Amino acid sequence: MKSKLLLFLLLVFQFGFAQDEEVKPRKYIEDPKPFYTKFEVSAPLRVNQYAGEIDPYTGEKEPFFLLDGISARAGIGTHLDKWIGVGMNIGIDWKANRCLVVVPVFGTFRLSPRITEEMRITSEVGYGRALSISGDKLSGNFKKISLGVEDEESGFGLYIELCQYGFSKITPERIGSFVIGLNYIVF
Repeated sequence: MKSKLLLFLLLVFQFGFAQDEEVKPRKYIEDPKPFYTKFEVSAPLRVNQYAGEIDPYTGEKEPFFLLDGISARAGIGTHLDKWIGVGMNIGIDWKANRCLVVVPVFGTFRLSPRITEEMRITSEVGYGRALSISGDKLSGNFKKISLGVEDEESGFGLYIELCQYGFSKITPERIGSFVIGLNYIVF
């Protein structure tokens, strides 16, 4: 009886179940093109000095921030696994309250670690030159730092940025701005 039970157990354990899982290669490791193109559109904001007060014409509270122009930039660069990148950028920035149009030409270094399967958090620093094309021949250094999120599948992102131009049109202090914008990156 013991040998029949052992034979029966061996026969039962011969039938095994296995799962076959298809392993998909990760896209960012096998990326054949090490270059990217980036486009940005943003709106500089300035602090409203009358924030919180009641507007006598509309009867509503004044907002804390006001739009202060528009910016458009484009850039190209190289990257490693969409995670680390270095690029060159050019743009045009209009500062409405300063009556100033500036062309920044700058280099960037970006870090974009993945936080989920579809999203990346991005941080970018940039340094270069800013030239005024408003007819007053001003120029100076350009510095920026930004933080944002990007959708890896579509390439669209949302970011906030602090930037500073190394000159001012009227006063000796440097012009700076806080920017909220949208970007589109193509790998």
